[in-house]
Amino acid sequence: MPKFRRSVPMSELRDQMTDEQKKQHETTYQASRGGWFKTAEKPVPGTPQK
Repeated sequence: MPKFRRSVPMSELRDQMTDEQKKQHETTYQASRGGWFKTAEKPVPGTPQK
């Protein structure tokens, strides 16, 4: 009888994600805030501010 895994490694799940999905879930570590947070959207040069 084959053994079933209890969980799937995050590296395997990450390999299956598209580039768009990876960018959507991207986080950075900020020591001053004490953890991992979503990255702030950076302005694109040449676009007017709202």
